[in-house]
Amino acid sequence: MNFFKTLSGRMNQKVDIFHLPIYKGLFMLAWPIVLTNLLQTLYNLTDAYFLGKLGTVEFSAPTVTFSIVFILISLATGFSHAATSMIAQYIGMKNKKMAEKSAAQVMLTLLVLSVFVMTLGYYFAPSILKLINVEGELFDKSLSYLRVMIFAIPFMFFSELFSSIFRGWGNSVITLQIMFLTVGLNIALDPLFIFALGLGVEGAALATLIARGVSVVYFLYVLLKNRTGFTVHLKDFKPDFRMIRKILSIGLPGSIGQSVTAVGFTFIMGVVTQFGAAVISIYGIGNRVLSMVTMFAVGMSLATATMAGQFVGADKPEKAEETVRKSAIITFLVVLVISTLLFFFGQYVTKFFINDPEVIDLGYLYFRLVAFSLPFFATMSVFQGALRGTGHTTLATTADMLRLWAVRIPLVMWFSELFGFYGIFYAMIISNISAMIIAYVFLKIGNWKERVVEEY
Repeated sequence: MNFFKTLSGRMNQKVDIFHLPIYKGLFMLAWPIVLTNLLQTLYNLTDAYFLGKLGTVEFSAPTVTFSIVFILISLATGFSHAATSMIAQYIGMKNKKMAEKSAAQVMLTLLVLSVFVMTLGYYFAPSILKLINVEGELFDKSLSYLRVMIFAIPFMFFSELFSSIFRGWGNSVITLQIMFLTVGLNIALDPLFIFALGLGVEGAALATLIARGVSVVYFLYVLLKNRTGFTVHLKDFKPDFRMIRKILSIGLPGSIGQSVTAVGFTFIMGVVTQFGAAVISIYGIGNRVLSMVTMFAVGMSLATATMAGQFVGADKPEKAEETVRKSAIITFLVVLVISTLLFFFGQYVTKFFINDPEVIDLGYLYFRLVAFSLPFFATMSVFQGALRGTGHTTLATTADMLRLWAVRIPLVMWFSELFGFYGIFYAMIISNISAMIIAYVFLKIGNWKERVVEEY
């Protein structure tokens, strides 16, 4: 109870990075993000756990459709980065009024995009599933799940956007508080819809839709009622096409890049599905577990984005550089420790989800091979955070596309022919290490320590 009282009390507290040591500022911003990501993973694992009780096909449906949903959601990611970078830089420039107006204009832009994406996604869902070789009973289950999830797209868009707005302001606690509400609701609704009402995979998707919808309503209430010291006003929603052009110039490269990346992972999913349900299952389990392992890196990456953006806005590039360096060192070391544990005990994680001897054997091999490449991938995310948080999304997008389309996808295609499904694991190892090197090069040659916003 004391934890929740503390959390509620800190909801309106902004982290003032200009009066804190770098390490403390990173920690104060990152820990709520890490816990939020942990809850998000718990959110995803809840669906996986309950659907795993129905069978391999039901468990595989969210795994297959995840890459498609990721494509749709990724269109919003760039605009979330635009919100964080613009708000952070205006806060660094001590111009709160423009920071609040930026938030409203991004919300306006994203509203139009979300309706458009939801419409297209629903119409093309069957064609996309066929394109990635989903057939038979798995096709029917996946389509049912996907079509409900598509209606949740606007809520997912705005959930990510609101988190980005508050991070740019310097408050990551509010997102953690709302995630407790979302996860609790999803855990309660999943067994009700999946088992009690007999809705199966559709029930899991419906639980997600309702939980996300409730969280967005609460986010909007907090933002409009000025519960955290940062608010938007109705007059801020009047279209400002000069600012919208700036939002598009920052957001579109990131959105396009994330979408192209998502298409790439969908392509990889098409390769995975050729090896059957057992391989699909361990690939899905692996992705969920690896997202849990790297969640510390995601927290550090987003904390780095906020601090680098505010320092660049305040014309303190040396502090931004120091932030990135210290964040990268901490991230590499922490993820290395976690990866070591996963190397030795990963097979027990697989058994938690599916007690199938074939899948457990695959899980043992998967975690033994992939674990020690994770610190490199995690450090890459910190470098990407600096690029995106300062608004230089074109650099981050180029680095992303290179590590995926020039390294991972060609290796997945080549190695899967040479080594079967083991080749997919080998390709992941090489691409994870290459990802850090590519991102570091772009960080060194880029102009990320320059502002992207302007005074009006």
